[in-house]
Amino acid sequence: MLKVLVTGASGFVGSHIVETLLKTNYRVICAVRKTSNLRWIKNLALECIYGDLNDKGFLEANVKGIDVIVHCAGIVRAMAREEYFKANVENTKNLCEAILKNNPCLKKFIFISSQAAMGPADSSDIEKAADKCNPVSDYGLSKLAAELEIKKMLLRKVSYTILRPASVYGPRDKDIFIFFNLVRHHLRPFTITKRFLQLVYVKDVAKAVTLCIGNKKTDNNIYYLANSSIYTWADISKIISSSVGVKTFTLPIPDFFLKFVGLVSEMISCITKKPTVLNNQKITEMLQECWAADTKPAENALNIEFTNLEIASKITYNWYLINDFF
Repeated sequence: MLKVLVTGASGFVGSHIVETLLKTNYRVICAVRKTSNLRWIKNLALECIYGDLNDKGFLEANVKGIDVIVHCAGIVRAMAREEYFKANVENTKNLCEAILKNNPCLKKFIFISSQAAMGPADSSDIEKAADKCNPVSDYGLSKLAAELEIKKMLLRKVSYTILRPASVYGPRDKDIFIFFNLVRHHLRPFTITKRFLQLVYVKDVAKAVTLCIGNKKTDNNIYYLANSSIYTWADISKIISSSVGVKTFTLPIPDFFLKFVGLVSEMISCITKKPTVLNNQKITEMLQECWAADTKPAENALNIEFTNLEIASKITYNWYLINDFF
């Protein structure tokens, strides 16, 4: 039985990856901080090791004897650029150094990056993974920098696969949850300026991870993960409300309102000394014309069929209901 070490296992995406690995009969070891909330994984048949990814001694000791590493840990919001680069780049570099020093025979290193590392697309031309990247946020820049560290350090030494999910939704998510919450309250939001984006169901991201293990086609490659459908905000809200049978009324959102929300969020962040979900950089990402890329390479190499929004949104909405998220 292969031993798989997962970082960021207690988070939204990480916990789904852990569940899927266990169902596929891997032995799973989760690297978590002592302060981590383990509510999504505490009842699973796995092993937890406690430490920080900035502790090189911890990493060197715990990469030994591991067959596969899934690096999902990182931060998606922070107060300053330096925080993104410390958590997303330096810790990735630390992990790669530990692998090369104490486990150079690792079978596969899988990195959960982000579409933010690619940046928005020209709406007239769907981006390919190899296209020039143009991140528009510090988060995206830090994810791209982490990818570059992996390629520089592991190429021709340890096989790696980089996965770039689009906006991820599903049970346990707290970000795209806002769409579901507004639908629950009979509102269907959309931006007055038409914008395009793709989504990916969290369980598809988890499945893609398992399909990379032992798959030589994916060695040293980058894959974009998303359902191939390209939506507007209006499409997403309409599909969610239709799939769950909730009557909704349209809620048009002008750009100036989103910018105002970003400004207020930044002010709140300065007062509380804590990062907020909708900061100025997040709003900048939301205001891009098109977030889309080519899904064919992932579909072909992984032989994966991405779940459509109609099915996954109903599953997600019902999960929120059962678990009192609304």
